[in-house]
Amino acid sequence: LNAAPGRPPRQQVRFLPAPAPGGGGALELVAARVPVLADHPLVRGPRFRKLKIGAGHRLDVKASGVFVLGIGHGNKLLTDLYNCHLTKVYTLGGLFGKATDDFSDTGNLVEKTTFDHITREKLERILAVIQGTNQKALLLYSNIDMKTQEAYELAVKGLIRPMGKSPPIITAVRCLQFALPEFQL
Repeated sequence: LNAAPGRPPRQQVRFLPAPAPGGGGALELVAARVPVLADHPLVRGPRFRKLKIGAGHRLDVKASGVFVLGIGHGNKLLTDLYNCHLTKVYTLGGLFGKATDDFSDTGNLVEKTTFDHITREKLERILAVIQGTNQKALLLYSNIDMKTQEAYELAVKGLIRPMGKSPPIITAVRCLQFALPEFQL
């Protein structure tokens, strides 16, 4: 940040001596705008000497998205942002029929198998089961009495969120693309 171009120094009005228009060695005072030397970087020194920067969350190596940073007093807002329990949206691409040692596309291939028996309908049934089990966990971690009108209204709007520490919960999952052997969720 100190290497970034800084704002220009403030200007002040000074009365400087200048030769009179009539000549003869007479001087008169003329108003002129000059920079404030106290704002010069060589006088002031580095703008930032101690700067606190905090990360709102971490992105995985292969992930893309918004990386939230808190700078200075903004670090206090990161806690509030974390306590909001915001949902995250992921797009995941996969490949049927291959398994790697680290479950990534760059890992060493450890197994190959057929995938002709997989259909979009079978995949969507499995995704529905996953979503259903996670909905039960979401209700458990939401700390809301499910027999109240408030719980019903929140559920209808889709606003039920976990309120404390909880494992990752999938609130919705759907198949975006299905072209064997590739798929996208």
